Amino acid sequence: MFRSAALIAAATSAAAETITGTIFCDNQFEFYFNGQLIASDPVHFTPHQAVEVSFEWDGISDKVYAIHCQDYASSSGYEYIENNPALGDGSLIAEFSDGTITTSDWKHHVVTHGPTAESVANGCSSSNLPACVVADYGTPANWFAMDFDDSTWASTTTYTANEAGWGRSPTWTGTECCTMTSPADRSQLGCNVDSSGNMITVTESECLHPETAFSTSSASFIWGSDLILDNRILFRYTVPSSGTPPLPPPATPSPTRRRRRRN
Repeated sequence: MFRSAALIAAATSAAAETITGTIFCDNQFEFYFNGQLIASDPVHFTPHQAVEVSFEWDGISDKVYAIHCQDYASSSGYEYIENNPALGDGSLIAEFSDGTITTSDWKHHVVTHGPTAESVANGCSSSNLPACVVADYGTPANWFAMDFDDSTWASTTTYTANEAGWGRSPTWTGTECCTMTSPADRSQLGCNVDSSGNMITVTESECLHPETAFSTSSASFIWGSDLILDNRILFRYTVPSSGTPPLPPPATPSPTRRRRRRN
């Protein structure tokens, strides 16, 4: 005897779940879940803030987490190119209410890396930026999709908080996220502005102090094998589905009561 479509739909609905999470990316991220864009980090550079996210899972399908995280870098690979150029480092740490956390089990693909060793050998330095070259390995089409094949992607490298660092912490004033700085010359730009000085919207849940947000987390900082020179990275992690949720048991009819005969 087959269960009705209504019962299957009811079981699916009952298994659906709202998942929440927190993401910290140095400097900026885009987060996808099961192929859908869930959140984009509104802060382009600094402060280095954590962001809360929330999304729905149907309770049946695989859970595919995909995050694009980029450490700011100019075409030379350097930041602060107008005021004492330096090489920054990138990192990603995330945790979600379903128990998913960033570990070395996540897969990654480096999109940009630099300056390359060859360009450094040819004279690239903080005082000779025109000689610097950044390698671009491309962004695979639909890399965030559920059916994307990431089997050739390498596992991530994990780092400690001391190695990756929490960066320049944010301040929430009650209405604004502060203080943004320029990736070109280190100048302070103000609150709720992008790296070009344009006003942006940043909510309190997008301006969290990262070290506080992850103070009890067992998640690891992850990145490519080179914390300094890997600039833009795509990350993926799949939690396999456990299958269709169990259907509710069929309703049991109430026992029939005999009515007492009145004499």
